[in-house]
Amino acid sequence: MLANIFPHKKYSGTLFYRLLISFLIIILLLVSFNVMTFTFFRSNIRDEIIKNSSLNLNATVVNYEKHIKLIKSMMIGNYFNNKTEILKNDSLPFDYYIASEIQKDLQNTLTNSQLFLYNVIYYFPRQNYALDKSGASPTETMFNKFFQSTQYTKQFWEQELQKPFSFHIYPATDFIEKNSFYTNYLGRFNPIVFKSAANPNFAIIGMLDSAKMYTTFSLVQKDTSFYIYDESGKEAFSATNLNHPVQVRAGTEKSGHYVSGTDYYFYQKGLETGFTYLTVVPFDAISTQIVRLNVIMAVLLIVSILIGVVVSIFFAGKFHNPLSAIIRSIQEMDKNKSPALSTIQEFNVISQKLHDLFRTNVDIHNDLLAKNSLLQHYAYMNKVKMIHTDIQDAKLSMAIDRPFQLILYQVMYKESLLSEMGMDPNRASYYIKEFIHSLFTQTYKDSLTFQIEKDQILTIVFVETVDTSTTKELLHKVRGILELDAGYCDVTIAVSPVNANAMEFNAMFEQVGQLQKCRKLGEGVQIIYDKTELPPEIWFSQSDLKELTANLSSGNETITIPLVMKTLEHAVKRDASLFQINSLSKEIVNLIIKTMYSINIPISWLDDKPSPADSLKDCRTLEQFQSYFREFLTQSASVIKQKKEATDHITSFVTTYVNEHFGSDLSLDVLADKLNITGAYLSTYFKEKTDINFSEYVNSVRMDKATEMLQKTDLKIQDVAQLVGYYTVASFNRMFKKHTGLTPSEYRRMHLG
Repeated sequence: MLANIFPHKKYSGTLFYRLLISFLIIILLLVSFNVMTFTFFRSNIRDEIIKNSSLNLNATVVNYEKHIKLIKSMMIGNYFNNKTEILKNDSLPFDYYIASEIQKDLQNTLTNSQLFLYNVIYYFPRQNYALDKSGASPTETMFNKFFQSTQYTKQFWEQELQKPFSFHIYPATDFIEKNSFYTNYLGRFNPIVFKSAANPNFAIIGMLDSAKMYTTFSLVQKDTSFYIYDESGKEAFSATNLNHPVQVRAGTEKSGHYVSGTDYYFYQKGLETGFTYLTVVPFDAISTQIVRLNVIMAVLLIVSILIGVVVSIFFAGKFHNPLSAIIRSIQEMDKNKSPALSTIQEFNVISQKLHDLFRTNVDIHNDLLAKNSLLQHYAYMNKVKMIHTDIQDAKLSMAIDRPFQLILYQVMYKESLLSEMGMDPNRASYYIKEFIHSLFTQTYKDSLTFQIEKDQILTIVFVETVDTSTTKELLHKVRGILELDAGYCDVTIAVSPVNANAMEFNAMFEQVGQLQKCRKLGEGVQIIYDKTELPPEIWFSQSDLKELTANLSSGNETITIPLVMKTLEHAVKRDASLFQINSLSKEIVNLIIKTMYSINIPISWLDDKPSPADSLKDCRTLEQFQSYFREFLTQSASVIKQKKEATDHITSFVTTYVNEHFGSDLSLDVLADKLNITGAYLSTYFKEKTDINFSEYVNSVRMDKATEMLQKTDLKIQDVAQLVGYYTVASFNRMFKKHTGLTPSEYRRMHLG
């Protein structure tokens, strides 16, 4: 066979011959290198495996310790932030708004899957409630139902918080959610607690997902067992197939390894937690790896030599035969050119054509760059978003002063109807974009259409003249097609004038964005070419605003509904745009919500309804806006009336106490202390419930008692004044005359005469 490969000296200069010799030399060099390398590593492989196991454990420890430090920093930040400080203050009433804000913060934090936190619980043992991402609940419910485990019960946490520590990680255990209807397995978590060592009345408890942390952070081998022990030597976590308990050998240093029985033990202590991390590698696994490696290396060496020789002969022939055919073809194309001098015959011909191939390749490459529509889309998107990039080769076609026109499509979906079709807005916008692109490229081949937002599509049309009649015809066709889907979406099409200055691209985009805001009320497709003069956004007079606010506070929908209807109708008569009507509607909704907050009514009654912003987005006509506000104002008025009609122990206590102690010190702070609330909250609450100030009510009770004493007794006026709580006759006389219109003496004479 080899005799056939090397028969004559005349073949020694051919490509086939030289390729074959080169392949064989490379194979011999690689084989020699592999033999030397394997011989060296075979004597050191066990030490390398031990070293590798130690390094893997060290990397695992670093990953765990960094993550626990991150979680600790996050919990410290949450513990001392302003919102938490408000809830921790026992002297303040429970602030539901702050609690909802903390709940939102927790939800946002827990969306980060890289934290491996299943939940974070704000625990208030004195108040007997806990707050997590799902809301507030009693501690009994939180720890015995939502997060039930055999180890971490409500009683356990009450005892733990009495201990003088600030940060602690507890052993992992299984948690379930259990109620009367079902039992749901939540997972295996390591509870992690941060609190003030001096304050046992508040703590933050995080549920660390042990299994996910192990899967992500562990770099130990598959056949090994992994353990984490806390500072007291208790097992905090384990991932093992062993059936017997494992403990770290007493007296071990911060890191190292030792052999016990048939296993290697690698251990290392964490600097942040003080935990001991342990991996157990069976001795058989290391021995098996060495034997397996010997066999594999021997087999690979033999197979690689055989394959190398065969492949060398095969590829040398494969390279030579097609190349010979290509060379013959090139020679036939240009027989007049003499070959360049070379020691290899085939390259004498190839060299004659290389410069032509390179020139052709450059031309094709430049043409591809100029025609690359994907790069253009990215470049225009960056320009629209005003994102600066370092891409120097993406040349916009607008760089040449070609006239262009921008067309912006604002798609307003009726999402309730769209969901019935099983289609999300992004996919619907994609189909609309593809339709517009197909239609415009038939007339304007260089036009670009791309989606810039979930509900926005932009078309850039390059025109030869300022005549826009063709564009209008195309938009008329677009409107005809989109009108067929009017039941699912409404579309506003804003069209810019033709502009030849590429530097004004962003200004033109802002212009079509402003044109979008000129859409009038109504459904369907509206095309806007010119900006219309919009009325100033002053919808309420001061008197109307005061009247609306007052009637909102009292829950009087018979006044608020007609007033809002009149305001909306007045805005329409002033030719306001849909954008302005929507802004006015948001202003009214915000006023309603602020009014309800001012009288301590949270918006929890909206939880089972679409948000006002989402509801207003579906309104296109005056009738739809009016229908929404009739329902919204009626519901809010009903809630306000229910609030005002409700009785409570605070008001009853104040009225009873004032009537029984009218002669004592009846300051606001005295009664607030008795109720364990603040004076400011009591004043606001009493005014809201009775529509009278606390001081006015006290003076009214005292004056009623004084008139009764003046009519039925012969007590001196000074004595009457002291009995009803006034220390000077002058202040009593002044208040009595203000209340009855007479001085005490005149009142007594009139009723005794």
